[in-house]
Amino acid sequence: MVETEKTPPPPPPKTANGAANGAIAHAAEHDEEDEDSGPSLDHAFDPPPRGPVEPAPEQVADLAGACVRFVKRALGVELDYAVETLPLLDHWLADARRVAEEGKASGKEPDAAVDVVASSAGAYLGEVIRRRHASWWRLDGPPEAWRIELTHAWVSLRPVELVIAALTQRGGDALDVGFELDDDDRPAVAARLAELPEVEVEELVAPSTRVEVLDIVVDTIRARHLAAGIAQLELEPDDYTNE
Repeated sequence: MVETEKTPPPPPPKTANGAANGAIAHAAEHDEEDEDSGPSLDHAFDPPPRGPVEPAPEQVADLAGACVRFVKRALGVELDYAVETLPLLDHWLADARRVAEEGKASGKEPDAAVDVVASSAGAYLGEVIRRRHASWWRLDGPPEAWRIELTHAWVSLRPVELVIAALTQRGGDALDVGFELDDDDRPAVAARLAELPEVEVEELVAPSTRVEVLDIVVDTIRARHLAAGIAQLELEPDDYTNE
């Protein structure tokens, strides 16, 4: 397993092209809103109260648990599946990326441990999402193809693929990797994300930003459905296979 040192965050990378999605800035704007102004759908996702969450599939639980151990060993802090801990995951992945890049620069073959980093961090990221949004896992194929599918909006995402994008710094648009949306919802979501300011590539592909983008996607879909008089969706796994 890649053992990363405790290091300061890497220097700022290049800026993402096009209409990138500053979800963190958007959430900060919401924090400054007047609390007495009444409910609004134009803000970062506010998850409704949820009952007990079903246990994760064994494969996912094992990998996510490994991620918790790796991060604690590297950073001295134990992840607890709360969304507030995702910046720690961001930092650990940045260190893992740095180690991999240094190895590549020295002529070393790609380390299989990078796959372990991606799979374990992706499983942890998926579990954070599953606790935040009503959803389930679909474990078809290798880990990078595993999906989280949402109950109240036709949205699925591939958490391991999102982590691979963070490790490779592959990004240019918030939805270009790892996300699938209903075609009817995509124009409204694209328009909402286009309103947000550009962010650095490193911030765009970070797991913490991906979850904030997902929150905005879900809020936008919810707002569109309410405006159209569409009742809240109650999707089931078959709804994602009978396309």
